[in-house]
Order: sequence, then structure tokens, then C-alpha cells
Amino acid sequence: MLLKNLALGLTLTLSFSAVAMNHGLQFHKRSLLMQSNDLRGQALKLRADGSMRSEEIGFFDQRLDHSKYTSKTFKQRYFIDSQYAVDGNSPVFYIICGEWNCAGTGSYSYVENMAKKLKAHLVALEHRFYGESLPTNNLKSQNLKHLNLDAAINDLATFQRHMMNNRGLKGQWVAFGGSYAGTLAAFYREKHPELVAGALASSAPVLMKNEFFEYDAHVAKVVNKTVCGDKIREAVKLIEDKLQTPEGALEVKATFKAANVVNDGDFLYVVADMLAAAVQYGRDKVFCNALTGSDDLISGYAKGGLAVLNAMGATPFEISLAVAEREVVTADDNMRQWMWQSCREFGWFQVANGTGSESSRSSRIDLPYHNEVCQRLYQLPMGEDGALNDQWYFPLFNPSTSRIIFTNGSNDPWLTLSVVEGDDRSNAGFDLFMMAGAAHCNDLNLMTNLPSVLAAHGKMEKIISDWIK
Repeated sequence: MLLKNLALGLTLTLSFSAVAMNHGLQFHKRSLLMQSNDLRGQALKLRADGSMRSEEIGFFDQRLDHSKYTSKTFKQRYFIDSQYAVDGNSPVFYIICGEWNCAGTGSYSYVENMAKKLKAHLVALEHRFYGESLPTNNLKSQNLKHLNLDAAINDLATFQRHMMNNRGLKGQWVAFGGSYAGTLAAFYREKHPELVAGALASSAPVLMKNEFFEYDAHVAKVVNKTVCGDKIREAVKLIEDKLQTPEGALEVKATFKAANVVNDGDFLYVVADMLAAAVQYGRDKVFCNALTGSDDLISGYAKGGLAVLNAMGATPFEISLAVAEREVVTADDNMRQWMWQSCREFGWFQVANGTGSESSRSSRIDLPYHNEVCQRLYQLPMGEDGALNDQWYFPLFNPSTSRIIFTNGSNDPWLTLSVVEGDDRSNAGFDLFMMAGAAHCNDLNLMTNLPSVLAAHGKMEKIISDWIK
């Protein structure tokens, strides 16, 4: 009972564990904890029903370059749990992992619970270049050329065919993913309807663009509902002023426990990300109470921001772009890989939304700053704006694309890049759920009491059960 109660508490706590820039960090931190010998990690190995999770873990010889039949291969980690399945014709719930160390078939507790109800196999595949699926631990720019969206989709298809042909998993497959993994789930169904009967894409950004000013606009909209918005902007201005002198920069970085974040632009991004994570994961009231309850706005902002990071078990340096400068990585690292994907393909750079009341971050966090980051990290400029949309985003709205569930929380700044009701583009083959009061990927977590999420769960389960009949 102690372990079960601890697991519940950890699930609720870790649902806040992310930063805005690297939105898969919540899953990354959770997975690392699950694989540790820490009591909390052991608790996370429990299923929601209280039973201990037992899964096969293996490594698949995956081609590094899918365009070459003779390509060298790398070991890609996978997980299988057939506890709830009847036989080889039972449905298969395909857990797609994104930019993190994959936590296996228990990555999404809601999906795991639904597998029990619908008697499905659970199969999870780790994303190339993350976790223990590293083709090389030296991530110099030239070694990252095979880390891209097209390769990730091909990995999913190649591995699924292997599981169907060599492991006899012949039932209907359904893809599941949250955040960037939700992006993959949607695009996988789009490109391979012959393989998956449908997909659940939770909080999934699918529109690719470099200048993602809408993110900051959403954060500002949330904090502007109280006096907190003006206080935040005042605090940011004071922080910027401190950075004008070497003495001031040392002082303000020490207040934020970020003395080792050398680059001032990176520091301002950490400051912005603290607030963004608070809003993205429903801790904006905690943040604002710390800010407005302090006589000193800089100290109050730091107190609120550090509380957010403490909840996710991270430090200011760990969420800074300085971490992405590390070229030799282990399973514990994911920032350099994710920034490569951002710089080369997706963009999604959270720039300031102007300089007025509709912004919450420093105006120095702009597109030139992000281009400098890409040059600094990889000696390459950022990719062409929206270059992949013709290949991936626009085909989503072809009549031939269907059976994708897009779920979004109303408090999630990423929803503007997803597919929601009222968009100019639509597709009758989609089911769209906007969950009032929900944050990023809340619906993938079984332990929730939000009425909007619970209502969506009931409807999604009916849709998915119809897919697998």
C-alpha cells in the first residue's frame, strides 16, 4: 500500500515536470527515476491497479539510414507487455516515445489502463538518439544527420512490421503519443494507415514554424488574468537592467541559483522558461503567489521559478541551452538532440510576443537569438521556416487522412500548433477534444480528477474500441 500511494503521489507531482523549450522533459525525468533504485522509482513501476509492471525489454537492429538497404544499424530499445492480451490477434497499443529516455509500456498510465479494459498488448519503442538508443554517444553535428522526422517515422514502421511478422502480433495496432511523440503518432497514422488503425495525439504540435510567438502570447494571456502579469513584466525589466553590468549580472544570476549559466541570453531564456513551465503545467498560481508575496520582484520571481524547477527535480543550469553544448552524452541527456531537431526541422522557438502587455518574456528572446544558438551548438543556421509543412502538416487535412484523435488542454500554450475546433483547416476524420482547465498531456495521466479530462477519457475509449473491432 505504501508503494501504491507513493506512486500516485509521484504521478501527480511529475505531471508538472517539464520546461517549455524541451516539452518532453517530464517523461525524461520520470523514466530516469523509474530506472533507479530509489524507492520513488520502484513505486513508479506499479501499474495503476496496484500490480507490479513486468515487461520484456530488448534491442532491435534498426537501420541508421532507411534509404540504404546496406546501412549500418544501431540498437533501438523496445518494450513489450502482454499481461492483458489474449493472443496474437489481440489489439496492440503502440506507445511512441519522444525526446526522452523511454519509460516503456508504462509511459502513459491512461493508455496502460485502457489496455487492461480492451485486452491489448502494449508495445513501446524508444526514439533514435535518445535514452539507450544511441547510435553513437558522440553527438557532433556530423553524427546527428540521421536524427530527423522521416527517420523516426520509418523506425516505427520497420519495427512494427518486425513485431507483426516475427512476433505474431497480428491484431489491430493503435498509436499513442504525447507532446512531440503525439506529433509522431499523428504523422504515423497519416503516412501508414495500412499499419495503424488510428492514433491518439495528445498535446501534439503539428504545424512547424520558427517564430512561435503565440506561445508567449498564451502565457501572457494566462498571467494577465491577475495583477501577476504586470508584476512579471516589471520583474523581467529589472532583471534585464541587472544584466547591463558584470556586477549586476553576477548578483541576479546568484539570486536565481544560475551562476553557472554564463551566456546572458541563455539566462534570460531560463527565466522565461520557469514561468512558461508554471503556466504549461498548471502551477501559475504557485508562481504568482511567490512573486506578488515578495517585497522584491526579482527575488519573488526567482522564488516562484525555483519552486517550479524543484517540483521537476531540475536546476536552472539543467534547463539552460548550455547543456546542449555537451557533445558526449549518455542516456541521462536529451537537450542536445532536441535542440538539433528544433534547429534543423521544427523551429518552435518561443520568441517574445512583442514588447507590450501581451508578452511575458524578455524581448531579447527573439529569432536572431535562436539563430545564434543554432550556430553556436551546431555551426549551422536554423532551418528554413516551415519547410516540412508541405510534406507533413498539410496532408493531415486531405480526406484520405482519418482516425486521429487530437486532445489539448485549454491552459497549454502548445495548443496553437495542434489541431483544434475552429481552425481554418479541418478534417471530418478527426476527433478533437479541448479539455477545459487541463495542461500539457494531462489526458495521458490516469490519476486526474479534472471533469473535462474524465469526460474526454470516456469518449476516447469508445472511439478506440470501435477502431479495433
